[in-house]
Amino acid sequence: MDELKNRSEICPRCEEGFLTTVQTLQDITIEGSIVRLPNVQVDECQICGFRSLSGREVGLFEILFSPRYARISDLIQALHASGYYGMFLREDRSDSFIGFGSRDYVANLEDDLQGLYLDNESNHVIQGLNSFQQGLIPINLAGEQYTVKLPKIGEGENGIVYDYQEAYQAVLKIAKPRAYSRNHLKEEYQVTDFFEKQGVPVPRILSSDPYGSFMIKERLSGESLAKIYYSLGGPESLVYQRVRETTRVFIDRLINLFVKTPEVKTSVSPNNIFVVLKGNDCQCLLVDTGPAPLHDYSDFNFDHYWETVIPQKIKQYTRAGYL
Repeated sequence: MDELKNRSEICPRCEEGFLTTVQTLQDITIEGSIVRLPNVQVDECQICGFRSLSGREVGLFEILFSPRYARISDLIQALHASGYYGMFLREDRSDSFIGFGSRDYVANLEDDLQGLYLDNESNHVIQGLNSFQQGLIPINLAGEQYTVKLPKIGEGENGIVYDYQEAYQAVLKIAKPRAYSRNHLKEEYQVTDFFEKQGVPVPRILSSDPYGSFMIKERLSGESLAKIYYSLGGPESLVYQRVRETTRVFIDRLINLFVKTPEVKTSVSPNNIFVVLKGNDCQCLLVDTGPAPLHDYSDFNFDHYWETVIPQKIKQYTRAGYL
């Protein structure tokens, strides 16, 4: 568990740097009053400058949602005096101790509090699931009951993917506790239909949270290129050659699409390309359609991608615990 808690995560914006935790002041508007919070933890990327409130600052948010402060002055005094401790508080209660609360409740929160609540909620769910090595864990998705199967089946910069017991042909994806990652899932929902209409094999989205905290997606066959890359054999291997050529054609097609429609530009990282091998047939699939606006493919070179970028990415994913 210490390894999960202390590992570095990859920046979801540039997908190059690792996030570090820094402290800053944070202004939050509550009932028309601005409250300045000291020493709030934020995740920061030294490469692209991305900054995001850390969902791990759980105790801080619990104080904000505590029902015992009738006056804003009482809340401010508690914030100043607190060491940020306590238990996670939720508006609703259910048989599942892990879950996402009522979306009606979220809708009625002020903007600043809404983002903090959603960060805290996602962190609560992910850490709750991380507290188990394996098994079947009940989870509440805003009123719907599911049973997550552990361990996870995949992880990327913006979300973690799990099997769940109720449907073998579908998977559950939970956004990481950042506004950027929730927005990524919302955009993924919006543009998936575009790729499907272009004939690009992608998983259909079966249901999606309006705030981007989670979604149910169609299960795809195959495994990520990052997982199978080192099992393909050397350049003399027929499997290696088949997968390499299929991947080249697939990525060339995607990049041509990105040139024509830049707003749907997404990541072609080896974690995002699935490969299906059946006998002599090989097919590539795009597993995540969420836009990646910082990616620049103007000088893309497939040989460099295959021989240099993929091994670098695998090393990066291993360090982050995604593989």
